[in-house]
Amino acid sequence: MKKNYNIEFWNFVCHFGDLKLLDRYVQFVHPAFMNEHIRNYGDSRWLFNGVRLIEVTINNERLPFIYGRIVKDTILEREQVLKGDELIDDNLRIQNSPSSIFILSLKEHRMFFIKEQKDSPTMENFKATIEKFINNERRTYINDEYEYQKKLRQERGGNYKVTKKCDLEASFPKPDIEVIPLSSDADIDEFIRGMKSIDKLSLKLVMPNSEYDCNEFFKSWREKNKKLGQSKSKVEFSKSKKTLPHEEVADLSKEAVKDGNILIKMTGKDINDDKLIGTHEEFKLTRTIGDINDSPRILVKETYESFLELIRDGVVRAPRISDGSSIKEKLEFIINMIK
Repeated sequence: MKKNYNIEFWNFVCHFGDLKLLDRYVQFVHPAFMNEHIRNYGDSRWLFNGVRLIEVTINNERLPFIYGRIVKDTILEREQVLKGDELIDDNLRIQNSPSSIFILSLKEHRMFFIKEQKDSPTMENFKATIEKFINNERRTYINDEYEYQKKLRQERGGNYKVTKKCDLEASFPKPDIEVIPLSSDADIDEFIRGMKSIDKLSLKLVMPNSEYDCNEFFKSWREKNKKLGQSKSKVEFSKSKKTLPHEEVADLSKEAVKDGNILIKMTGKDINDDKLIGTHEEFKLTRTIGDINDSPRILVKETYESFLELIRDGVVRAPRISDGSSIKEKLEFIINMIK
């Protein structure tokens, strides 16, 4: 049995037009996690297993988390095997269902992800799956609302205006989801030290959930985005001489990492003049744990406390929630509605 597992730390950003994850949680997000949806892709199917809402008290604060597993259920096939020096036809089909554990903090939308097997689903697999499931719930809601209004019109002898489906679609926009790994300054410094030249630095800005900006440049950038009606935009810095300045690239990249809502990509060459590409995926922060606790509640508590320890050690920045009282009210409403 595997003894060492890595916890990946992510920021899970979800918007519905101008609304955020918690604003549509009861309608779309919670059912997307809890109902038995399936995403088929190729010969595989993706589904959630054992999902539950878990409340944990940490530092005298009651915090809700979504805990569960994403499963890739597939069939592995072989046609021949090598026995000695001879290739022999040997057809075999076996089911394989690797899984990963996900823990989503509803307070600050940080996601903790643990791959349980070698071929476990990735965070990108999770993103594609939850996006589809939320869209399934959204479509069902819109269709039900449309049919309900048609029935009202019929019951009232035509004296009721039915909302067009296109207007319902506009009133309930599709989810816009981004997953951004949390990184440390040390990861970025180590990568940049291995770069002989830095040709380009790209920053993709994502609208945050409910967080303050940690940098005036990013704050100004987001304000411009908002005025232009954009939820995302990108800025690129390209070399004009032999290389972009390593120290300045490192400083700006670290600021982007602390923000937690910016995707980074840098390209250049290593000491052998081979092309080198670094993305947020390469800078991803992980922490090793010896084993996975069988109790979901204990695992959630241990994992979140591990995240708080990284904050105390200065490895990652604590989420700076902009509307704490509003978030608290929404969480209390969600917990009461679900219970």
